[in-house]
Amino acid sequence: MRESSGRIGSAKRALAMIGALTVANLALPAVASAAPAAGCSAFLNSTVSGGYKATLACNGIGLSFIDGLGTTLTDAGEEARALARIALGGGDTCSAFLHATAPGGYNVTLTCVHTGLVSGSGATLTDASRAARASI
Repeated sequence: MRESSGRIGSAKRALAMIGALTVANLALPAVASAAPAAGCSAFLNSTVSGGYKATLACNGIGLSFIDGLGTTLTDAGEEARALARIALGGGDTCSAFLHATAPGGYNVTLTCVHTGLVSGSGATLTDASRAARASI
């Protein structure tokens, strides 16, 4: 019985630590990056192969969430905000959908409300994201 309660205590401490790290991760983009485009706010960020994904929660456009990909968290946030600005300015609403390594770099595919799937390639995840966005 004592052994079980010791394990439960360890599990609770681990969950509290994970919760603290998650809260810290959610708070960083708003402090480290410029303010998100009007109508959107920082929602979540995570690591992906080759970089980061930044997610914005948006109102008044075709998608509730817009994902941006980049080699750095700053680049991922900038890509998400750039996609949000396009949508809020009356353009197509797009979000990062897939990314994969390719010979010499990365491929990024955006899913767009009107255009469908749009892809771009580049030496870095940021370059591929920018190339895909330029195809909208």
